[in-house]
Amino acid sequence: MFVTMKKFFNKVCISMMILIMFCLNIQMPVAQAAIVSTDQIIQQQSHSMEREKIIAFLDRAEVQQQLQSHGVALQDAKDRVANLSDAEVQMLSGKIDQLPAGASAAGALIGAAVFIFLVLLITDVLGVTDVFSFVHPVR
Repeated sequence: MFVTMKKFFNKVCISMMILIMFCLNIQMPVAQAAIVSTDQIIQQQSHSMEREKIIAFLDRAEVQQQLQSHGVALQDAKDRVANLSDAEVQMLSGKIDQLPAGASAAGALIGAAVFIFLVLLITDVLGVTDVFSFVHPVR
């Protein structure tokens, strides 16, 4: 009886080992190797950097306010950026680069007003104009 039990145990162990080895071979993907050119790697990195630039643009507070005012959720916009093709990402990234640094008309108006105020203040201090009553010209 001990011999039959031992044979049965050996058959079960061998069967289990064969089954485990077979399952491990099925789950392991086959590795494929190919030569990758430098241009391909640079192109992949530039596409990922452009995509990150667009995501960073979407993370700005002004952009999020504009998205919310148009009824677009931030996560929806990020999902759409993730689904863009490489050509669309490149085009959109180029448009972001062309945007003005102030990013709004209000900022440009405030900057122009401050510039005009400073010019008039300096000309008042030099005595060329008399616009502000609180400025006493240097003579």
